[in-house]
Amino acid sequence: MDVLRTARESGLSTALTAAVRHLDFTTPCSDKGFCVLPGRMAPEMRGWLMAGRAVPGERVTVRPGPRHELAEREGLEVLQVVPREGLDEGLDAAGPGPGPDSRERLALAGTLYAALRAGLAEALLERAVAHVAGRRSGERPLIERQLVRAKIADCVAAIRACELLLTTSGADPYAAYELHRRLDAADAALTNLFGGAGYLADHPVRSLYVAAYVGSLWVAPPQDPGQEWS
Repeated sequence: MDVLRTARESGLSTALTAAVRHLDFTTPCSDKGFCVLPGRMAPEMRGWLMAGRAVPGERVTVRPGPRHELAEREGLEVLQVVPREGLDEGLDAAGPGPGPDSRERLALAGTLYAALRAGLAEALLERAVAHVAGRRSGERPLIERQLVRAKIADCVAAIRACELLLTTSGADPYAAYELHRRLDAADAALTNLFGGAGYLADHPVRSLYVAAYVGSLWVAPPQDPGQEWS
């Protein structure tokens, strides 16, 4: 919940820094080594989670990755982490320091990042409500339209459900995937509430898009794709 509050109050970059700290300065990467971090944070990293292993920081080379304009607007940078040796040549699966193994770290990462996205969504929901309350459709404010109210209600329900899951089931290995599935739907509805402005690069709602992009690196697929949540 610390990460959720940080995202709600201070935004994506600060909350991502908090999430990385909770992971003991270890961050998930794609199998090809791509990751996203707040600018200039790479030298602080102790390890990198990639290809199912935790690779110590001293055994990699970190290079600039492809530019991502929206991520840069959020104060983030894309990096590529290249191991100096093959991943199967004796690397310690337990990670760069004491604590949980890499699987547990990935499960924790997915839950932490869900908290981050829920905090962003909560902050943007307040903006969205203010936006539709200040705009009119004919003689009535947009917020009085049934469809708009339904979208707001869907967003509130998704965010509250995520907060409940985080406090009751966050440690479950299946929780993160379900949390992010619900947040994807909430983000889409939130973006739509801002109308055309929600699709502009200089609008604050871009943080939801960037957060989903980064989340694709942080969330491991469920071990059992047939697992269902009620």
